Amino acid sequence: MCRGSKSRGLFYYSVILTTTSHNDVLLSILNNESATMSPERKLLARKMFKLLVHEANGYAYESLFARVMQYARPQLLKIKPYGNQGDRGNDSYEKDHGRYFQIFAPEEPTASKQDAITKAETDFEEKLLPYWGGFCTPKEYFFVFNDKYNGTNFPIQQTLSSIKTKHGLNVADVYLAQHLEQEFISLEEDQITSIIGGILDPDSAHGLDYGVLGEVISFIAKTAPDHSRSGKLVAPDINEKIKFNNLNLFGKVLLSKQLETWQIDDYFSRNSEFAKSALRDDLASFYEESILNIPDSSYPKDEIGDLRFLSILQRIAPQTDSAANDRLKRDAALVIMAKYFESCDIFEEPLNAHA
Repeated sequence: MCRGSKSRGLFYYSVILTTTSHNDVLLSILNNESATMSPERKLLARKMFKLLVHEANGYAYESLFARVMQYARPQLLKIKPYGNQGDRGNDSYEKDHGRYFQIFAPEEPTASKQDAITKAETDFEEKLLPYWGGFCTPKEYFFVFNDKYNGTNFPIQQTLSSIKTKHGLNVADVYLAQHLEQEFISLEEDQITSIIGGILDPDSAHGLDYGVLGEVISFIAKTAPDHSRSGKLVAPDINEKIKFNNLNLFGKVLLSKQLETWQIDDYFSRNSEFAKSALRDDLASFYEESILNIPDSSYPKDEIGDLRFLSILQRIAPQTDSAANDRLKRDAALVIMAKYFESCDIFEEPLNAHA
């Protein structure tokens, strides 16, 4: 039994003092999905969460992990650093079970796996065991690695296996992005929406607040990258373009918001200080940026389009602490995206668009 706690840092350790097997622990995560959400809303939530994982490095992933775990494991205690002693190898743990997690979230996981191996081993042996091991004997050790869905590799598994054997642990294994995603999707819907900032509703259609629309357009103008890509003024069949770009989840959103795009033209007719062509080029630059951030090699082909869609949406209407204001700005952003999607300023035109 553990008695007491101290310290905090970027890495989490896991010790589970139970008789539950490692496979049972992970299977319980993978099988325990929230029963209150429709399959479509679960898919939307998963895509939005994947984008958060993809963009989270270092402290951002630590924060994401903590936000999920505060709901999934409310008994988890976060430990703050103590003076120059730092975290002593423990960022947070479940005191009653002696359960610790270690987090490693590099910007480029495929290029940082040697760093992960070193951290997993030295932090366990030089920090966890000398301090925490004195009153909370490690039994299971999970290395939380933001692999960004690239998976683990043999050297990491070999290192963890060596730690398990050398220190008599029941389990030493990795805890990947897919496991955190399953913890996330197992939460109640209100908890899920608080983490991702709300789930897009493909069937919503209502009038825009032109004040909010103006704020969004101004934000786009101020934050857009240099115009490396200009608008195309091409208008292919929208259903064909949705299919061509593999927008398997968000195509329905774009079709719904097509009914509201007249409001963009109406807005510009009332506010001549904003140039439609400049907004078009800004949106094209956001799309170019999404291609660089989410390259074709990073995820399966049938997921790339939806993740780039979310990346652009997040750039136009980033999440804040005000859920109500976020919803209004997101609605405005979706209508803007729908308008410029139709003319191929964002996403690619089908091969026969000019025919």
